Amino acid sequence: MIEMGSAGKTDFDLQSEKGPADAGVDTHDLWRLRPIPSAMLDTPLDFIFADHGRQRQASALLMRIADGEHDREGVEELVAFLEIDFMPHFDDEELGLFPLLRQHCPPEDNIDALIERLLAEHSHDKEVFEKVVDLLKGLLGGQALNPDGARRVRTFAEHIRQHLAFENSVLLPIARVRLGVEPQKALTKTLKERRTIKNEMS
Repeated sequence: MIEMGSAGKTDFDLQSEKGPADAGVDTHDLWRLRPIPSAMLDTPLDFIFADHGRQRQASALLMRIADGEHDREGVEELVAFLEIDFMPHFDDEELGLFPLLRQHCPPEDNIDALIERLLAEHSHDKEVFEKVVDLLKGLLGGQALNPDGARRVRTFAEHIRQHLAFENSVLLPIARVRLGVEPQKALTKTLKERRTIKNEMS
């Protein structure tokens, strides 16, 4: 079994816990979810990690919204991100990464149990996703979040953060050790093919 560091945090996790004043970033800019360069698909584990970074940022924005703060353009961009990029990321992992890990990890990695845990968490997020997006669209339509709505948004955001922390500190380190050049090329192929099909359908 591959051992993880006791801290279990990536550089991105540590940076994300800093507030606006710590980061020295314009508050308005914190609401921008920047796209990932398509060239990063050629290093697929880096691409997935970068996508986790965007999800981590989205979860931070959801927490701000739950606390009563929002930037209208930022919320619009957040809704677009959730609808266009958030759910397909699950397919990147479920159809691309997870099968390769099942194929290449030895029994001592206990990868089946790890993946089953992540699949259950994906299922949970899928169940509450539409409600959260509806709440955000209502906010854009002038409807204030009531306490129950704020609780739903906050719980969703917290679940995303916990899920990403586990994937970044446990799953991706295993993938970087177990998936060599050829498996990563296969993952790149899967990611690119999925995006080609998506573009053709849109």
